[in-house]
Amino acid sequence: MKQLIDAIKVTLAKEGFEGEKLVNQLKELRKFFIDNLNQPGYVRMIRLAYENIQVNGNYTFEYTEDDGVANLDYLLDLLSDYSNKYNKEELIEYRKMMEGEEWISPDQEWEGEDDYLNEEQTEEPTEPKE
Repeated sequence: MKQLIDAIKVTLAKEGFEGEKLVNQLKELRKFFIDNLNQPGYVRMIRLAYENIQVNGNYTFEYTEDDGVANLDYLLDLLSDYSNKYNKEELIEYRKMMEGEEWISPDQEWEGEDDYLNEEQTEEPTEPKE
């Protein structure tokens, strides 16, 4: 797996998102995950990544404030050591972002967080209906 990821990173650095080579390498990585690991969530993330590149001609998922190359490179770094406890946590957040679920970037505060927490504490409990 590490060799596959290293090859993808070399292609990404040299060619960016031009041509089909990067997409084909990501498909190969996805197949590796399917055949060798029981990680369907990561398989889905890899598929979403190459489909995003195919549709947009670029990697448009923005997990960090960097460009598409840096964001895809970061995803590959996380996947290369997917069993690491901290990487697992980030991969969960990354996947939520890719799937369009509401999430808060690890490097930004949620607007209104204080208001939300205050509302939660002052909310009166409701009695069950009979």
